Amino acid sequence: MIFCIIGPTFSHKSRLASMLSELFDTDIINFDAFQIYKELNVGTAKPSKEELADPRYRLYDFVSIKSDYDVSKYQADCRKILDSEKDKDHLLVGGTGLYLKAALFDYKFLEEKPMSDDFLSDKTNEELFNMLLKIDEKDANTIGINNRKRLLRALYVYQSHNKNKTEINEDGKNKLLYEDVVFIGLNPDREELYNGINKRVDQMFDNGLKDEATYILKEFSDVKRATQAIGYKEFNTDLNEEEIKELIKKNTRNYAKRQMTFFKHQFENVMWFNSYLEAFNYFKENKDKYGLKK
Repeated sequence: MIFCIIGPTFSHKSRLASMLSELFDTDIINFDAFQIYKELNVGTAKPSKEELADPRYRLYDFVSIKSDYDVSKYQADCRKILDSEKDKDHLLVGGTGLYLKAALFDYKFLEEKPMSDDFLSDKTNEELFNMLLKIDEKDANTIGINNRKRLLRALYVYQSHNKNKTEINEDGKNKLLYEDVVFIGLNPDREELYNGINKRVDQMFDNGLKDEATYILKEFSDVKRATQAIGYKEFNTDLNEEEIKELIKKNTRNYAKRQMTFFKHQFENVMWFNSYLEAFNYFKENKDKYGLKK
């Protein structure tokens, strides 16, 4: 059986994973896109080095941000575990919904040459939007007129494959490849979640986030991943420390909203709980129902 814990950042998914792993006698497989990187620690709320020394923790802290690791490589690594250890129960946890979808559903990644820097560079955002509107109205309206990067990407995908992104995304990507998958969702009260986010960011600063982020941005300035992650990119500004802290809190809250939108739209039959304790108590009381070993 495969158990998947989903939910917004700072909803205590990792805490629940640790507790359920003991109850279920399973490993803990990460599907957070930034917790895979060795160099990103404080700002990603990664489990501690002591926890990660436990062999139960898998696909954490194992590649460098200098590598070209991406969702297709994660798909291969995760499926290798699931397919070669079908006799075991597994527990997946993380915040990157796309990684989970790619691992468990019939995602096929199309290869293409890198998009050149001058691709449609002579077009305005409005022109790009209208071009996409003609070939993929759904994606155009999702992206909007102001996100030039995503507009260019969508148009490049169409040019490369003669299929729009909506057609590609709907091509088998809602077909679950594995049997006996249980989706466990954490959806805490919004005010409680936001207060938790604010406190966690304060704690990150106490734990040395500024020093870690400064080091990352200096040593890996040419690596996009180092400047894209929330908790790091905000230091690449002229703001003072208190302003950076507030910006990280704001960006994290907005990210939590986007996560919940994705999870609710992309995953069906999710068992939603208001807290990690509510979820744990449910499975503790109903473990026989799921044929668990302990």
